[in-house]
Formats: sequence, structure tokens, C-alpha cells
Amino acid sequence: MATPESRCAETPYHIPRLYIEGLESEEYLVLEDGGEARLSRSCSGGPRCFGKAIYGVSLEELVDLVSKRATRSFIVLLPPDYHRGLLVEKGSHVEPIPLNGIRVVLEACEGDRVEPGSTLGFTVTGKREVRHIRSHVSGVVVYIYSSPYSRPERNIVFVVPEEEVREVHVVQRE
Repeated sequence: MATPESRCAETPYHIPRLYIEGLESEEYLVLEDGGEARLSRSCSGGPRCFGKAIYGVSLEELVDLVSKRATRSFIVLLPPDYHRGLLVEKGSHVEPIPLNGIRVVLEACEGDRVEPGSTLGFTVTGKREVRHIRSHVSGVVVYIYSSPYSRPERNIVFVVPEEEVREVHVVQRE
């Protein structure tokens, strides 16, 4: 659960980085055996390559909302140093929790562990009511989608069971 000391409460908010397996890009994260990954300008020298995507707007490329499954493997690198990542494999259960309203304030961020009842955020409705949005599942917040075109604000917090999230260490070598 997010706390006032968490990186979510920091100003300015540091945006995570998203890498999707099989995506063509100008920057790659090459996953090596043993859970280490390295940044690269090309997709060679490793068994698995993840292309860099714009964070926060990819939805259909990652998750089937009907089956609640990851459609592609992806890694989210966590700020502020981007040395730690969360790997979600294709086929993993992904629980989408919507936060929609005139105004949305997120309390949980990527990498936070949540339980049923944990606060994810607050929304302001069209009637100016403040709603407290809580998680109904246990797991790790792995990705936060924000619709760039939607008014009112449309956000989806994705929670994956802890046993289906693998930590990846990123070494900063080419």
C-alpha cells in the first residue's frame, strides 16, 4: 500500500518506463538468463527483447480486458533510478481496477503491494462527490493506464498476483 513516504507522494512524479516483448523500437531491454536485463540500441545478444513503448497509453497491446490476461509479456522499469523492473509474462492474470471521474488522484503506484481494502486513489464525480477507490484483490500494481483523450479522466490500475510478477535487475551497459 502506498504511504506518504512512497515515491508516489514525491513531486514531481517520475514516470516508469514500459518495454513490450516483440515491439519494434529504437531502444530495447534485453532480458538475459538469471533475471538480469540490459539496455540496448538493437535487439541482439539475448534470448528475449522488449521494445520501449510510451508509458501509460498502451492498453490493447498489453491486456485483454475481457479475459483479464496479459496478451504480451512486458517489463515496467521503476523510477527513480530505473534499475528495478517488474516482468509480467504473457498469459498472466491481470486485474483491471478502473478509476474514472472529473478528477482522479492516485495513491498507489507501480511496484506497490496491495490487499483487499488498500486505497488505490480518489475520484471526483460529475456531482462533485469524492469517491474512495479500494482494491478488491491482493497483488502488485504493475501498470497504470491513463487515457490521453478521455474526459472525464479514465485510468485503470492493473494488479497482478504477486506470484506472477518477477523482479528484473537492469544493468546499465550496452
